[in-house]
Amino acid sequence: MAEKPQTGKIATFGVRFETHDHFLVEYTDHLRRGFLVLPGVSTLSEGQPVRIKLALPNRAILYLTGTSLGAGHPDAAGRGTLVRLASYNDEQKRILDLCVSAVIDEGDTAPVAPTLSIEVLLVEDNDSIRAEMTSALLARGLKVRVAENGLVAISSALKAEPDVILTDVEMPVMDGWTLLRMARSRKRLAHLPIVFLTSLSDEMSRLQGYRMGVDDYLPKALPPDEIVARLQSVLARRGKQDPGTDASSSGLRGDLRHVGLGSVLSFLEAEKKTGDLRVENGSDHAVLRIVHGFLRDVRNLGRCINHQERVFELLGWKGGSFEFVSLPESQELDQGPMPPTPMTYLLMEYARREDEASALRTGLK
Repeated sequence: MAEKPQTGKIATFGVRFETHDHFLVEYTDHLRRGFLVLPGVSTLSEGQPVRIKLALPNRAILYLTGTSLGAGHPDAAGRGTLVRLASYNDEQKRILDLCVSAVIDEGDTAPVAPTLSIEVLLVEDNDSIRAEMTSALLARGLKVRVAENGLVAISSALKAEPDVILTDVEMPVMDGWTLLRMARSRKRLAHLPIVFLTSLSDEMSRLQGYRMGVDDYLPKALPPDEIVARLQSVLARRGKQDPGTDASSSGLRGDLRHVGLGSVLSFLEAEKKTGDLRVENGSDHAVLRIVHGFLRDVRNLGRCINHQERVFELLGWKGGSFEFVSLPESQELDQGPMPPTPMTYLLMEYARREDEASALRTGLK
């Protein structure tokens, strides 16, 4: 169903799918091709900009923009106004795919309770979002405590430690960045997993978060079942660490979907870091030995003929994880099968190859 438009220069609507069947029909007819019907809407002229808040049956929310094709368009079948949507970004595509998967797996739609009893400290200043997310997590078997900003959250965690802190970033009084910094500077809280609930898309901002010790980033529109799965994954990773290890001393780790390997290598070169960088994607892995910001070795070449070719292959990964562990800058580390190779050279050579491959693909079309 479509709600009445809100006032403003751009027509704004809310569209909600009440059932998975309703979503399936609209997805196969329009959404998968980049269109959407606004049911019952007949007042939009052709070419008018439109903004849409789309509520999916798995509780995910998508914010879309598009252009009206008019109420008389034949593809609307007299049900309302057809809108041509702007291209989906990667996150929106993934959320739509998750909803499609939920339709396929509808025979087993009951939420599965976590195998471990997880207590979450949810930090969110928006009352409605906080209430909605609390309800969704409670329904999936988690224990939830809430705080409206970072200051209240720090106080709550000091009184009784949660298993994980799930926090918004932009908040009054104390934001998520300050909460992260304060937690990591306190011995009692330094070990706590902290997950940012944010739409941050800038790689350097995400890398800064990983440097400071954030464990993961989750978009607010993520379905509750996946939020639970990601929290369990964070706790599982933390469980593999030594009990005395905290985020500030364990190096740098993160998700390659959030921060590309190129950005990680650029940072390690600029900071003249020394240590081992492990990257893995579930089916493959490699360890890069870095000394004073230069690449000196790559362990596990896979099917590549040399170290540089392996780095170029790794730079092409679109997902996976990375973890950098600092090592003492001893004389022995200066020895390696590779001469000291600047990261900048590797990244520029990789970019050159990608440009050539792109030009070749364009020429073949």
